[in-house]
Amino acid sequence: MEGYEEQTEANLSRKLSDELDAIVEEDSESLTDGSAIDEVYKVLECISKGSPGTVYVVKSKEDQEKYVLKKIECHDESDAVKAFFEELELKKLDHPYVCGYKDFFVTYEKEDSSMFVNIITQYFEKGNLDQLVRAYQEKQEPIPEQDVKKMIGEILEGLVYIHEKEIIHRDIKPTNIFINSNGAMVLGDFGVSTVMGDMTTNTRATVKSTVFMAPEIGSQPHDQKTDLYSLGCVLLNVLTAFKFSDAEFTAKLREIKESQEDLNEMLEEISKHYSKSMITTVQTLLRPSPVTRPNTFELSRMGFIQECMAQTASSQLDKRSRQEETGSTKQYALTEGRDDPYRVLEYIADTIDHENYVADGLAALAEIVRDKEDAHEHIDQKARNLISLAMWDNIFHKDVQIAGCYVLSNLVVFAPPEDILFTPEVITIIHKIMATHEYEPEVQLAAVNLILALSADERAARSIVQLGGIHDIVVAMRHASYHATLNAVACMALWSLTVDEENLKVAGKEHAVRDVCLALSTHKVAPEVCEAAAAALVSLLLDDGCYDPFNELDCVGNLIAAISLHPKNAKVVKNCCKVLATVVEANEECAYRFLTSDNPDDENPTGIPTVMEAYRLHKDNAMVVEAIVRLLLDLSRYDDINVEMQAALIGPLLLSEVHKRYKENRDIMGPVEEALDRLGAGVARAARSSS
Repeated sequence: MEGYEEQTEANLSRKLSDELDAIVEEDSESLTDGSAIDEVYKVLECISKGSPGTVYVVKSKEDQEKYVLKKIECHDESDAVKAFFEELELKKLDHPYVCGYKDFFVTYEKEDSSMFVNIITQYFEKGNLDQLVRAYQEKQEPIPEQDVKKMIGEILEGLVYIHEKEIIHRDIKPTNIFINSNGAMVLGDFGVSTVMGDMTTNTRATVKSTVFMAPEIGSQPHDQKTDLYSLGCVLLNVLTAFKFSDAEFTAKLREIKESQEDLNEMLEEISKHYSKSMITTVQTLLRPSPVTRPNTFELSRMGFIQECMAQTASSQLDKRSRQEETGSTKQYALTEGRDDPYRVLEYIADTIDHENYVADGLAALAEIVRDKEDAHEHIDQKARNLISLAMWDNIFHKDVQIAGCYVLSNLVVFAPPEDILFTPEVITIIHKIMATHEYEPEVQLAAVNLILALSADERAARSIVQLGGIHDIVVAMRHASYHATLNAVACMALWSLTVDEENLKVAGKEHAVRDVCLALSTHKVAPEVCEAAAAALVSLLLDDGCYDPFNELDCVGNLIAAISLHPKNAKVVKNCCKVLATVVEANEECAYRFLTSDNPDDENPTGIPTVMEAYRLHKDNAMVVEAIVRLLLDLSRYDDINVEMQAALIGPLLLSEVHKRYKENRDIMGPVEEALDRLGAGVARAARSSS
């Protein structure tokens, strides 16, 4: 391209034509001169004029249909070559929710001394999404959620398609989303878009940022995640149509790029009209950092988004296409052989692309592994791989995932270390299940149970964490904080995973301590949560820097309350005392909180009488007694607390009795004797002489 500037106008046109001919030698009919446009199309009206080009409504003289002509000026011939190459890629697009490109022309116009790319696309009589939003703004009525879900599904189907083609739109906004004759949303106006590979080298990043563009534009090139931020802006525009005028919304969009609080306030105002899942989707798309934003594939696999995509008529997903192929897989009911594992596995293989049948097959298999002790012997490695494949292939079906996780969890119990179940190939599916069904607690519970079963294997535990398992667990706890069973199993899984030091570091980064403390606080009345939360804290508190949330959420008070509420439950008492021993030794604030109620005016139990009562109930349980004694030893190291313990007669009433009962148990006697010494030599000598 070098040296073009010195050529005459005639040579400019000839050389450019030669170069374009070389690029499009297989599609040379796409290139024509300016007069040919007038021969084929009649200009009806000018729709808009400005950057990045002028737009006309034209009528084809061949088929008499209306089209849109967009005429874009190129600053030099090099731009024309690049633009033409890109438009050739766009011409290959064929999807119901992506605007069709009919023709492209590159022309050189002497009167303007400029090169132009002329793009002929579909014309949409029903206008665009911006016009629809303005209609609702005038009526001051919210757009129904079901309509919004359909919009999201259609737009995202289009985005999935172009992103798979390695094309980034770069200018997603309501005026570039058109409405076809069936009322469906169609992604259009790719005149300023570009091929993804080109953008990663930033060779054509010439489009100015607009209010609908991601905050990182200007400092880095466009990519899938910047398109999704723009989609979030469009969605917010749709959801707030009843509340803000066009000018008001534009101002609001600028504000939320500066402050997430402004976004949260907007969402709070509209939350009474739209579901929590809808609000969460906006928050996900408008995350200010692209690192925390999902890509198109990840977004399209989320449960709520799948509900939206299910509203569309597109066959974008591979599975949908396969289902339409006759004979690709069978469809029939499992009426016989439901108790035969071989027959059920054959049925799952036959119907693998049809989720309802697969769900029924896996449900039958779940009954078999539940009722037959030797069922695992009949499900070999190939069959286990089939089960995981069926789960992958039907990832969006809730019942498939619940039954599949149940089957795998039961198989893990009998699996040897080299089993396929412990490999990343199978473990990867857990993350996909939990991300896809983020707001479905039944699915999350099944997946976390599978994590718990797998985590007993050290190799599998590391793979789970490397694939995002701890993050998935704490997200599940946050979304279903009300679900006691899920929180109990999640805490046990965290305990099992964080036995590994590297996994413990990951849990620290995910702030898992806070979520476990919240679970304990919320479900103190549920003994299974108290036991599991305390077990998790025993591991998690080995990580430095975790005491701020522990104290902030009054976890010491909640542990004491758990013992008080479930004094006869040995596991609750033992685990809670273990955690208390750990924290009072490491943190002075925790130690002094053990003595008093968080609120002097309330009637919540305090530590010393609660522990003494627990000892009375479990004095014959060596494991519980050991946990209590170690807690008392650590408390006795604080002078002020030591005085309180002496006043409560901990030595003569409790430790002396332990000394008599467990004189042969060195694990108990060591801490007992040290505690007696700390509580006063006289007490210690009296206790020993009486023994």
